[in-house]
Amino acid sequence: MDIVFKIILAAHIAIGICALTLFWFPAFSKKGSPRHKKFGNWYSISMYGVVISGILMASLSILIPELVKPAAFTADVDNSKVRESIVRFAVLLLHLSILTLVAVRYGKLVLTAKVDRQRLKSPFQLLITGALLMSGIAIFWRGMIDQHILMLIFGPLGIFISLTNLHFTFKRQIKPRDWLVEHLGGYIGSGIAAFTAFLSFGGRHIFASSGYLQLAFWIAPGVIGVLFIFFLSRKYAN
Repeated sequence: MDIVFKIILAAHIAIGICALTLFWFPAFSKKGSPRHKKFGNWYSISMYGVVISGILMASLSILIPELVKPAAFTADVDNSKVRESIVRFAVLLLHLSILTLVAVRYGKLVLTAKVDRQRLKSPFQLLITGALLMSGIAIFWRGMIDQHILMLIFGPLGIFISLTNLHFTFKRQIKPRDWLVEHLGGYIGSGIAAFTAFLSFGGRHIFASSGYLQLAFWIAPGVIGVLFIFFLSRKYAN
């Protein structure tokens, strides 16, 4: 089973690198142009691949940690603590996968629905958005208890994305171009999650020499992303 897990992990990393690269093409293409649409669709597809592989890895790690990571369990360590550590990481990965799914799917739905928000009220979309909200609260609460910095970052991010999505879905009146702001915000939100996850998990060894530098790189995508969302909201709101 550990071989299967390693194959899924390799696919997750490869698809994730593609998604991180593709993110910039629609971001710097003219909005609504064929290039923007083409690369936007490719980005969405790659992010769905990241979500599926992430959910698979998280589920396997939660259900059968001893089988997917047998090398971590030895007679020289406290296996109960090893299991707890693996499961905690897997729960965070599951939360990130849900966050990415909600952000990408919401951004796509808003684009196709525009001012007609009935598609945003579909049972599946509301289910995963509600799951993200509950997951964000749980992750943040656990992060407060354990003083786990990544949980303290990704928990509030999940809460923020789910609440802003629900606010747009159910608010009484919207302006004609509000859908464009939401579309861009959804995709930027998925980008924040992807880049923060890369710098937190994949890139943590690169910045391990300095705790403050590492923390800065973890927080930077969220700060930059929120500033972009604020700027675009001001630009396209009217």
